[in-house]
Amino acid sequence: MADAAPVLVSLNHKGGTGKTHVAYLVASVAHARGQRCLLVDLDQQANLTSSFLPGHTSPTGVERLFDPSQEPSAEGLVHATPYDGIDLIPATPLLAPLDLSDQSAWQAHDLHLSLRGVFGELRSRYDYVVLDCPPRLSLTSYAALCAGSHLLVPLEAADWGARGTQAVVATQRLVTRRHNPELQLLGYVVSRFKRTRSYQQEYLAALRGAFGRDAFWTVIPDLAEFEKAVTDRRLVSTSYPDSDAAHTANTFLAELDSRVERLARQRQNRRPEVVPERRAAAV
Repeated sequence: MADAAPVLVSLNHKGGTGKTHVAYLVASVAHARGQRCLLVDLDQQANLTSSFLPGHTSPTGVERLFDPSQEPSAEGLVHATPYDGIDLIPATPLLAPLDLSDQSAWQAHDLHLSLRGVFGELRSRYDYVVLDCPPRLSLTSYAALCAGSHLLVPLEAADWGARGTQAVVATQRLVTRRHNPELQLLGYVVSRFKRTRSYQQEYLAALRGAFGRDAFWTVIPDLAEFEKAVTDRRLVSTSYPDSDAAHTANTFLAELDSRVERLARQRQNRRPEVVPERRAAAV
């Protein structure tokens, strides 16, 4: 991995597509590898927080980063979880008023830039930073795009599961152009895939045809081990290391790493060559 951890934004404009599950899988495999992962819960439902910090009662969380009257340190909001190497900035009920969809409500105070630069120092301490967004293009999602380095778009292999992806990617391009040139589309991840349903097989082929190399080859199937691990608040990569679920999780993160590295090489190759000035010839 690069010296600075990738800041992964997990986002789709629809619920139930596996956004939080993608964050969970990254953390699970990183833990099994002995790596470090910072999770940032930006969804007022706080599913990521309840999974990794059950019974969490801290009165403050990620919402403090959006307070224009303060300059809180993200480091001061980081909580250690029961798993070595996995830390989390939690969501609390105070995040709900910030889940705004009207851009005019936040542009006056540049609240969409609240997370920019926040993870700068933290990136050097982790191998991955994952921002789990709500299922809409609200303030918190937009701010995540302004702060992230890579966008992950989880979706289902079904027509209703893929709706909203165009709006998300259009917003990513806008943010890249206006606010965050580092942000790149990492790819579309098909999640909750039901292998035995022929219509999902057909739709998966159609998605790959439409998205090309932007579609992850790794598909995250709808497996009982995934559901059981989340329900029992356990990590699939260590609790069920020989399962199909653990193999899928490992394969997914390996492909994610490969994509991050490929995009870094492409960016490096696009940088203009700096030609040194010639010194004037001696007279």
